[in-house]
Amino acid sequence: MPFEYDKTGLPMNDRWRVAAAICNKWLDDNMSMFGPERIANFMHNQPVAAAKRVMDNCDDWSEESVTLLLLGPAKGTLVANEKVEEVARNIFGDRAVDLVHAMQDPAKALDDAMVRDMNRIFIAEGVSTMTDQMIGREKMDRFHDTRWNILNDLEETFAAIKGQDPKLDTVFEEAAQKSRESLDALDRAAAASPKKSPKPPFKPHP
Repeated sequence: MPFEYDKTGLPMNDRWRVAAAICNKWLDDNMSMFGPERIANFMHNQPVAAAKRVMDNCDDWSEESVTLLLLGPAKGTLVANEKVEEVARNIFGDRAVDLVHAMQDPAKALDDAMVRDMNRIFIAEGVSTMTDQMIGREKMDRFHDTRWNILNDLEETFAAIKGQDPKLDTVFEEAAQKSRESLDALDRAAAASPKKSPKPPFKPHP
């Protein structure tokens, strides 16, 4: 079943509908191997869930922050070139596009409110990353060390920006704890499993 904005439970906001459509199209173009159903699940569990996370836990959330959360991994396409950026400004407004620039270069943040939105986007998307990549993971794979590195980086950045939204902070901290528990459990299981003896080299009979 393809993704449908009307089934997200989000308000009927034209800009948000377009943002979600752009994200869905980006996934179709770049992640087509997963198929429409898994892409739809990603839409609901990642960008849509992140947008709701900010709306549910921050009383003064901005339309622009929700727009960027719904754009998900397609955010950067808004500023791909001058022509696209001009269209994006007409659709989403100057502040949404300026927020994309600020996320790429924090020195371009126009004011404290924009910094606030950047922090909220980081936290909400960080929770999505942990939910998708770490929490409840049952098998260790070749990306296990990478997941530890991602988690450590998320926690380090979070420590520097936490404090402006206590409810959202709590959501992140709970997700980080669950992530550590899952990755620790995999480490313990790997340490407890008997090591297989290497096979002797093959020697042909004379």
